[in-house]
Amino acid sequence: MKIIDNKKIDITDQEYDAYIKICRSYDRTSFKGEELFKELFETDNAGIITFIRPPSTKYTSFEVVSFAFYLYNTQQIRIIKKQCDLLLAQTNEKVNEALAKLTASK
Repeated sequence: MKIIDNKKIDITDQEYDAYIKICRSYDRTSFKGEELFKELFETDNAGIITFIRPPSTKYTSFEVVSFAFYLYNTQQIRIIKKQCDLLLAQTNEKVNEALAKLTASK
């Protein structure tokens, strides 16, 4: 878990490093790159992005918005992968149980 715009967010260390690099590339003497991410997205208690807000009232960059969509997509892919891995493990367990019953009945 990391913090972006005072929100918990579930991202990898590499994703967080990319976030920091993006922020630093927009730093100016009177402006911090982190400001571009303010109020751009909402997260749930697990740190999963639930909403990406269109930046209609303040300045941001296409790079920042694209990165927010990237984070959302990779989070969803990780969730799907975890669910598929669990389903596959359960399926393998059931197949092994069925094979054990089959071999025991012979």
